[in-house]
Order: sequence, then C-alpha cells, then structure tokens
Amino acid sequence: MVADANVELPSIIARAQAGDEAAFGELYARYARYILRYMYVRTREPELAQDLTQEVFIRVIKGIGGMQYRGEKMFLGWLYTVAGNVLIGQSRRRQVFTSSLDNTVDMTDPRGQEAVSSLFERLSLQHAIAQLTAEQQHVLMLKFFGDMTNQEIAATIGKTEGAVKALQHRAIQALQQILNQESASAESLMVRAVGGADAS
Repeated sequence: MVADANVELPSIIARAQAGDEAAFGELYARYARYILRYMYVRTREPELAQDLTQEVFIRVIKGIGGMQYRGEKMFLGWLYTVAGNVLIGQSRRRQVFTSSLDNTVDMTDPRGQEAVSSLFERLSLQHAIAQLTAEQQHVLMLKFFGDMTNQEIAATIGKTEGAVKALQHRAIQALQQILNQESASAESLMVRAVGGADAS
C-alpha cells in the first residue's frame, strides 16, 4: 500500500522532530491520503473523515518528537495508532457508528436489491467492528490498512507475535459471531426495504 521506503524519509522525520514546518508538510503530502481513506472507511462521512485526518496530523506534530523511526512501515503503524486513538475519542463525543439503518439508508434506492444489499453489508460490518475491543480494532487496522506482518504489528504495539495472532483470531471470530447474529434481522429489514422500493 505504501511505496518502498527511501533514504529521504528518515531525514524528513528528523527535520520534523526538530520543528521544521516544511517537513511536516512533506509528511502530510505523503501519508494524509492513507489516513483519510482509513477514516472514511470507518465513518462513511467525507467531511468527518477530513476533520479527523486533520486532527491526526495535529497530534503527529505534537507527538513526533518522541517517536523513534524504525522504517516506513513502523512509521505508518504509528500514524494508524494515532488515527485509532483519534477515532476512539471521536466515538465518545459522537456516535460515529450506528445501528439505526432508517437514518442511513435510502430504502427506495432505485438501483435495486443488489445495491441495497451492499449498503446493508457495509453498515453491518461497520457496526460489528465498532463492537470489538479497542485492542482488537487496532490489530486489525494495522494488519489490513497498514499491510503489516504479525512481527511488525508485535513490535509496534509491544506484544509478542503469538499474542498478536491470538488477538487477530479472537477479533475475526467475534466479527463472525456478531455478523451472524445480525444477519437475520438485517435480511428482514432488507426484504422490507426492497418491497417498499418495488411498490414506489
């Protein structure tokens, strides 16, 4: 997902740690799109995703002085850790994830059953992820958004590789269980939604 590390990045980070504003601009130009994508996937709200991305980089400015550079993937892992903390803070201030489908889905979507089904699947997955522990969400985030190996994740979060594997296993099991529990009610809602669209 991220371009191969190059010799410039350690220098850019060192300049940023010394307070060079131009270096912060270079970091933002390189990595903001990855954080924005992550925020959008988690919130499905473009403006909120942009606001949260800005907040992430404000925290990066404040915290980069204490960050030890150990390669580009580790740096990206640190960025995602900051992003995860921002998202957790936001979810406490405002309900980002919602199970109220009536307020988020157009029940008369003219594109038909397939499109409505896709919307339900996205919302169900978002809702399921929100029910995982913060640690489980963090590990999945680094694995699937950061494209990190279990060894790299372990180094990033200060756990053993075995503990990371166990966290991933429990997180995926929990997701499957949550989605299975919700599938029946989601299917019932979808049938009613498609029926309403056909009648209109």
